Amino acid sequence: MENTIAPTRVGDLPSENPHYIRSMTAMGDTREVLASEDIFASNGMKLIAKGARIDSLQYERLTRHRLSAPLDNILTTDNPVDGTFLAIEADRILAHEPLYRRILSRSGDPRLPKQALGDLVLPETVRMRLTVLYEQHKEIFCHSVRTALIACAVGQRGRLSREDLSSAILASLCHDFGEMHTDPDILNPEHNITAEERRFIHVHPVTGYVLLHEMKGFPAAAARAVLQHHERLDGSGYPHALGSQNVPMLARLVGLADVAEAVLRRFALPRVDMLFRINQARFDPNMAATLRDLLHVTASDASGSADEQTALTQLGHIEDLLRTWFCLRGTLEQQATAQCAFLFERMSTIRSLVLQAGFDPDNMASIMEVARDDPEVLLELRSMLDEVNWLMVDLANEIERRSPELKGLLEGSLQDLLGQLRQGSHVC
Repeated sequence: MENTIAPTRVGDLPSENPHYIRSMTAMGDTREVLASEDIFASNGMKLIAKGARIDSLQYERLTRHRLSAPLDNILTTDNPVDGTFLAIEADRILAHEPLYRRILSRSGDPRLPKQALGDLVLPETVRMRLTVLYEQHKEIFCHSVRTALIACAVGQRGRLSREDLSSAILASLCHDFGEMHTDPDILNPEHNITAEERRFIHVHPVTGYVLLHEMKGFPAAAARAVLQHHERLDGSGYPHALGSQNVPMLARLVGLADVAEAVLRRFALPRVDMLFRINQARFDPNMAATLRDLLHVTASDASGSADEQTALTQLGHIEDLLRTWFCLRGTLEQQATAQCAFLFERMSTIRSLVLQAGFDPDNMASIMEVARDDPEVLLELRSMLDEVNWLMVDLANEIERRSPELKGLLEGSLQDLLGQLRQGSHVC
């Protein structure tokens, strides 16, 4: 049963968030942003008059008070992002990124995503938010458009209706709206995120949903997909740790496309292919198979050579983790079976992957005897080990998300395990 959806509170209205207000007012420094009506504080005091130009000089005034209405409904800008703009952006991506041309060329009708983007009728509030994204958070904007292209390609191959494809594209474009309410320092790739800061990241789907679910003209299914795009079929996702029966089709599609875009940006194709091969319990299997077919990874897509020493380090790390888990599981069974059920499932998955790959859990380095003299086997091994390490780090994040229900275990039995799981981030 899904938990009750509760708004995030940085004020009752999500658009009162200071990080979003900073982005909106900063946009006014480079393009015209106007108040379409008087802006009032919640106590009735007029802050800014209709027709006034908004820029960063108004930031302090707007954040000093709670506002009577969302800024999205009051501010306007010239030529905000629309379907035509998005179609042109898709053209730019396809002109410069061969991999996306490959994906769309195998989707059935490579022209469909651009046409679908161009045909979108966007609510004015969505147009404004996309414009703020484009002007102030370009990386998130580009990620969102690429996610929409992947979702459309996978959905097209899956024979989704045009209505469902349109909703999937719209949800993909809006799925990270909540990140505009997150401190940008936390989102900086070079920043080491603390457990407390990760909580703000994990709430961004809820923030996005709060913004969209009652918006006139925004499909309810698309809003729900924004809320659930980080849910996983094995229950390891967030914000509500739903199981497979509670994650609808559009959320599965947007979630798959979101992860695919992120890893395609960071890793070589064999690593991406491996991710979806070994995470069958997390993603919709039919959608993942379709994506792998669209990517059509071949030996020529491999880049560079695998590092034997790093592989040995990773193998040793996994062996240590499994040994720690073997000693710990008996204690946890006695202390808190219900609270730790997810942990038994995740560690069982990691151990199963090790066995399926032909490893001896008690002698992980033995596989190197085979891989050492075969570069292709070693590259495949490194890709698999990288994904197992990613699973470990993801499990550490899940343990921290569930910390309220684990009570004192994090200060005791789970502390060593959590530390070892986190080590995966240093050897990937």
